[in-house]
Amino acid sequence: MDKIIVHKEDAGKRLDKFLTEKMPEFSRSQIKKKILAEEILVNNSPADVHEFLKDGDAIEITEYGPETMDDKPEKVSLGLEPKIIFEDENFLVIEKPSGMLAHPTPRGEPNTLVHWLIRKYPEIKNVGEEKYRDGIIHRLDKDVSGAMVVAKTQKGFLHLKDQFKERKVSKTYLALAYGVPEKIEGKIDLPIGRSSQGKFVAHPRVENIKFHEKDKHAITLFRIINPIRDYSLLEVQILTGRTHQIRAHLSAIGHPIVGDLEYGPRKPFLKKFSKRIKVLHPGRIFLHSHKIGFYNLKNEWVEFISSLPEELKKFIEKLKS
Repeated sequence: MDKIIVHKEDAGKRLDKFLTEKMPEFSRSQIKKKILAEEILVNNSPADVHEFLKDGDAIEITEYGPETMDDKPEKVSLGLEPKIIFEDENFLVIEKPSGMLAHPTPRGEPNTLVHWLIRKYPEIKNVGEEKYRDGIIHRLDKDVSGAMVVAKTQKGFLHLKDQFKERKVSKTYLALAYGVPEKIEGKIDLPIGRSSQGKFVAHPRVENIKFHEKDKHAITLFRIINPIRDYSLLEVQILTGRTHQIRAHLSAIGHPIVGDLEYGPRKPFLKKFSKRIKVLHPGRIFLHSHKIGFYNLKNEWVEFISSLPEELKKFIEKLKS
């Protein structure tokens, strides 16, 4: 990992422009993508593309790329193993276990999904557009489990990338939330941006105008599958792919996800009107990527399902008893 310290003469420069000067091997577009992917940190926190630098700021950039992974034998997937749901010559649909990162961050974590992919499918190396994200087109948070699609070839990558860009890929999740929404089905249309602390949050609108100029459009649909006492098992579909979208959106409407340590309640009970709902600890976030659908290279619509992991099934049964 490289570290760049900002000196007085560079204070006030915009992050992306500054890095373009310091890293001429990358275009500004590539640097922007790295910043948006949280692969560049400023003072150990995710940065904003248009962030203005201060004297003494520490910028960290990962050095782990596809060409270096094979030189680091400790950087291979050990312990957690994804389950293969489907594969052909262009695509791989896997079931990511909770606790596994999709790819290394600037901190250079080992044992990610990318390490596992390169070890098992060496041909995936260099597929995609970013270093150390071989084959990865979309991500699941570390503690979120379930279905992901990975590209095995550059042709497959570009085919899927276009579908994600045009919002043709269907992604459905299962989540256990605190409380029971008033309506069986609902739509959350709240822009998502960063708070002053750098956390992704859903902001309100003012007469359909974004609360913050840098916020990104985000839409989440949900449907109650099964109300269980003071909790709800929800089917959630995202029409946009923002970081922490489901977690931030459900928290914003007062129904945070059980087991979410970042967006969930921090006290023993969550107060909802006159009710006091007990805060539960399933050992992980209760959010699972249940189904993913996309068009294959023959332009055929295909869908793949990942059932709830056993630990979440058992947690539901215990809650019902």
